[in-house]
Amino acid sequence: MMYDMRRLEKPEIVKERPDLRTGRRFTRHAQTSLLALGLISSGLFSFASRAGMAGSSSPQAQNKTVVFAVSAESAEGSMDAVVIVDGKQLRAPYTDEQKDRQRHFAEEYFPTNREYRLIFGGGEAGSVTVKSWTEGCNNIHAQVTAATSVKLGGKVMALATNSETLGKRAPARRAPAEAERAAVLALVKSVYSQNRTPANLIASIKVTNLTATDLDGDGKYEMIGSFTLAAKNKFERDLFLIAHQQGAAMRADFVKFQAYQPPAEGFLSSIDLIDQIDLDGDGSGEVFATQGGFDGYALLIFKKAGGRWRQVYDQIGDAC
Repeated sequence: MMYDMRRLEKPEIVKERPDLRTGRRFTRHAQTSLLALGLISSGLFSFASRAGMAGSSSPQAQNKTVVFAVSAESAEGSMDAVVIVDGKQLRAPYTDEQKDRQRHFAEEYFPTNREYRLIFGGGEAGSVTVKSWTEGCNNIHAQVTAATSVKLGGKVMALATNSETLGKRAPARRAPAEAERAAVLALVKSVYSQNRTPANLIASIKVTNLTATDLDGDGKYEMIGSFTLAAKNKFERDLFLIAHQQGAAMRADFVKFQAYQPPAEGFLSSIDLIDQIDLDGDGSGEVFATQGGFDGYALLIFKKAGGRWRQVYDQIGDAC
């Protein structure tokens, strides 16, 4: 399989929430705070809510398609279960309270030497092999080794799956060209200005990560980026953006702008791309992301339907 990994993202890292490798999770107070930030499923996919999760992880669950989030430094990484894809439904593998189901899931999906396909830029780009698994505060995590030419690390993450049919298109993910980057930054400054950001702060916007990826397989790359801006009073302005090129300019397809005062500990609620994969075969990749919270993170999925992007799924990743 041929894919061009010569131009990978070069993220500018800012201090924020623990990433997938830390295994740190949310307290009950933190879960409430996270949900208050808007991590509620939109229902575009039929998502099994916490109230109806009793049968979400059955003994036959291993026969269903699972998608995992992978973060790594070099070849050593961590893997979290994000979602079970059951036809047109997205189901949580388990809840943070179902310790017995978490252990059952780990026994079924995280045995030593179990191998999964690695997905990067919507297509297969190697594999990950499970070494072991551990219990965190509210979740379980697999320790994995990655066999891939993709340079994972920091904000450059990937997906993995047990499916033999998902992610069959050629991988399409790279760093943006200079002209693309300049056009995105012009759009970002406009978004910040429209959200009442003082003009004297605009120059301080930081790029957390900016990725070019082909979401619909048409050969044209969309831009997915995360941006932060902290004022001297610690007031935070975060932006998660999906955009496409229109002439020499960029046009926004999805904008998630957050303005808030972080807690004293400094944890941010910014959203960062994991990767994308077409879950339902409609030709458009769903975007997987992680969002920070108080001492933890959440896992999100965004989908384009009817010409509009919406968040369609959320799952608490971990918190302590």
